[in-house]
Amino acid sequence: MAPFALFLIVFGVYPMIQLVTMAVSNVTILQGSFHYRPAGVDNFARIVTDPDTAPVVGATAVFIVCAVVLTVGLGTLLAVLLDRAPFMGRVGRRVLIWPTVVAPVVVSVIWLLLLSPTIGLVNKVLFALDLPQQGWLGERVGAMIAIIVVDVWHWSPLVFLLVYTALQSVDPEVLEAARVDGAGEARVIWQVVLPMIRPAIVTAAAIRLVMSVKAFDEMYLLTHGGPGNATNLISLHIRTIFFDRLEFGYGAAIGVAIIVAFALLGGIFALVRRLVTRQEAARV
Repeated sequence: MAPFALFLIVFGVYPMIQLVTMAVSNVTILQGSFHYRPAGVDNFARIVTDPDTAPVVGATAVFIVCAVVLTVGLGTLLAVLLDRAPFMGRVGRRVLIWPTVVAPVVVSVIWLLLLSPTIGLVNKVLFALDLPQQGWLGERVGAMIAIIVVDVWHWSPLVFLLVYTALQSVDPEVLEAARVDGAGEARVIWQVVLPMIRPAIVTAAAIRLVMSVKAFDEMYLLTHGGPGNATNLISLHIRTIFFDRLEFGYGAAIGVAIIVAFALLGGIFALVRRLVTRQEAARV
């Protein structure tokens, strides 16, 4: 227990204390060391008045919603399909797993070589077919679609693994009983299988939600947050504030605000889940 407590203090409690201390201070670097001046809630108030906040939050919200919904939906669909096709299961698992084990930097380079307006393979194919070439990463909508596609391609296999594993624990006798009662395959999947693996799907969605907020590598290497602020997600915004502007207190305040927002969201989710569980238990 002691080693775990020490680990928690060193890598959890202490960094959080430092983050909060920075958030309520004006931090400058003088002669190679940090100097703190009390700032109260000024850094938090600045979040509301900063003109960059709205576009950053908007871009982040669009990315999170699209990435989570698409990865969970696609990963679940692939898991159900492969579970219904055992002869393709082994090959399918091997093919689908490999994007997840590739480093994000490598994924970014692969897609940059595909979508680059000058050297990209996609535009070269369009040119060979005498079709108009596209500036995939240079347009506001195109850039957002591109980073969403990259993220979905990269992480849908993770959802697939979680859901496919859950499907292996479904009792075949339950499915057979549903079929004997006259339920078609689609109805069995929708009304029997999916409710039984709902915890796995919810877990996958929660993991993807956290990962989407933390997403950085692909966006930084593909678009650098551009064009304009079209793909300037919160992770890129914090990086800019910390390392380009050297506004450590303001960047820390944004980090604290995100942690508090997720803590509230997690609390609401836990409360709703508890209420739903109680209602289902009451029906039984």
